[in-house]
Order: sequence, then structure tokens, then C-alpha cells
Amino acid sequence: MQKIRPKSKHRVVVVEDDRTSRKLITRILEQAGYDVLECGEGKDALHIAEMNPPRAMIVDVMLPDMKGTKIVEELTYNNDCRFTKYLFLTGILANRAAKPNYFFQIDGARYRALSKPIRKGQLLRHLADAVTHSMEMEEAERLEKQKKESAMPRSSSNAVRNEDDLIADDQVILSDGLN
Repeated sequence: MQKIRPKSKHRVVVVEDDRTSRKLITRILEQAGYDVLECGEGKDALHIAEMNPPRAMIVDVMLPDMKGTKIVEELTYNNDCRFTKYLFLTGILANRAAKPNYFFQIDGARYRALSKPIRKGQLLRHLADAVTHSMEMEEAERLEKQKKESAMPRSSSNAVRNEDDLIADDQVILSDGLN
């Protein structure tokens, strides 16, 4: 099986209240080349993501202080986290293994839910997909911004500037209208 490795160290936040699971996921991701920040509570996850916007977050649905879905709801309104992608981990899907594709819907957006226990390869594949999607969104925004900037008319040095600039530069010649 081919190892999935990111091309550069992408930041990932792991939010899991079970310490053993959190440490195991963190080790797997670090071995795969990710820069991992971890925490066990939602309030800590919000603080970490706001201070260090990640490329992706792996979030347990049931945390001691809040639901994982609440973390995503709050961060979707943070402009610095606009490219962050979210994967949910949940034990409530464990008995539904026959249907492997589950999603949570939050404010009209769908987020993949992965059943615990999760296999290493499955986690890394879904995370790589999320990171790729995040990078594509960021690149699309960059290209759109570049396109808008190139479409803006450029002022030449000989062009007439606004009236305040002319006055400030002492280039206005006042006349009484008589020649």
C-alpha cells in the first residue's frame, strides 16, 4: 500500500476527548508529515484554530464541553478559517458499517463523518482529500483576486489625479477666467 504524504507540512488540529485516541491519531498524522495540534475540548479547539488557522480539523462529535458540530458552526464565520476543512469522528456510526458514506449537514454544507474505530489508511485518504480541496479553494480565491486586480485600470504617471492630490502637490493654477 502506498503511503499518503503531504507535499508540505499542513497544519491539522485533532479534537478528541479520549486521550489515547487523540495521541494515536496525532502520531499517525505526524508520521505522515502533517503539523499536528491537538486538544480534548471544544473551547480549546476554537482557540487553537483562531490563533493558528489549520488546513484541516479532525473533530470528535461528542466532546465534554460542546458538540463537535458547534466548533464547525463557529469557525465557518471566521474568515481566517475559510479554507479549513473538517472531518468528524463518531462512535454513533459504528453499527452502520454497511453504508460507509456519512455526512453531517451544518448551515447547508456537508461534512464527512468517519466511524470509530477508524483505519489508518481511511483516515489518511480522507484527510489528504480534505487538504487537497482546501488548497484548491485557496488557489481559486488567489486566481480570482489576481484576475480582478489585472482587470482594474492602471493609472499612468501622466493621468490626471484627483483634486486633493493636485492641490497637495501645488499643481493647481487658479485663474479668474480671463485670458
